Amino acid sequence: MDVHLRSTTVCALDAETGEAVTRRFRGNPWGEVAEWMSGFPGPSLAAYESGYLGFAPQRELSGLGVDCVVAAVSKVPRSAADLSSKNDRNDAARMAKAILSHDVTPVWVPSPEIEGLRDLVLALL
Repeated sequence: MDVHLRSTTVCALDAETGEAVTRRFRGNPWGEVAEWMSGFPGPSLAAYESGYLGFAPQRELSGLGVDCVVAAVSKVPRSAADLSSKNDRNDAARMAKAILSHDVTPVWVPSPEIEGLRDLVLALL
């Protein structure tokens, strides 16, 4: 997934054929994303790069039954071609391919309580 404040682009890959289906959602309608993903056969796994939206997408999707990880942005493989053709659709496809090839390094997702304590400590610094 390529997640932004105003849109979420999701790419579904068929593990057997490699066929890609991409859909863009306005905003972050996690219920719609989960419903769309459930329309594909087999297990679903979602991932997005860590960033300013934090862990909310992971928590929302996990709560809706979608196995979702937050990927360490510095560990996601990128080629020169990826950098020259950067857009939401390509970024979502790159993340889907990284999941399929087990190239996603997940970051630890703290509980909301621990995240709140972390935010408090950072605010005090």
